[in-house]
Amino acid sequence: MRIAVASEGLEVAPRFGQCSSYMCYNVECGIIVDCQNMPNPSMPAHDLATLFGEVGVDVLIVNTIEYDVANVFCHAGIEVIAKAHGTAREVAQAYLTRTLTGVDDLCHIDYDYDEEAEPACSQA
Repeated sequence: MRIAVASEGLEVAPRFGQCSSYMCYNVECGIIVDCQNMPNPSMPAHDLATLFGEVGVDVLIVNTIEYDVANVFCHAGIEVIAKAHGTAREVAQAYLTRTLTGVDDLCHIDYDYDEEAEPACSQA
């Protein structure tokens, strides 16, 4: 699983379209194992959604985003979570532990992360 957070420095950016970068967190067995910073390529939403799909992004976390832009990501199979505040890592972690409060799931789809679906996860 991969989570992208629209960022300004280490914080969630106030506006999706004006963020400086995306902090991309790789998740294995429900744990963040890697973080990569992807500079904002400043491309149309459809192209960005395609790019995110190609690099394996499953979830996009933002503060504010236009509904029509969010729908582009939703139709690409990327869950969009809006109204997030704090550091990018904190909101990504809170998403994983289902403790992210005061946010909206703009896709209205239940994306249930299944740890057992990952063969590398062990129940030791």
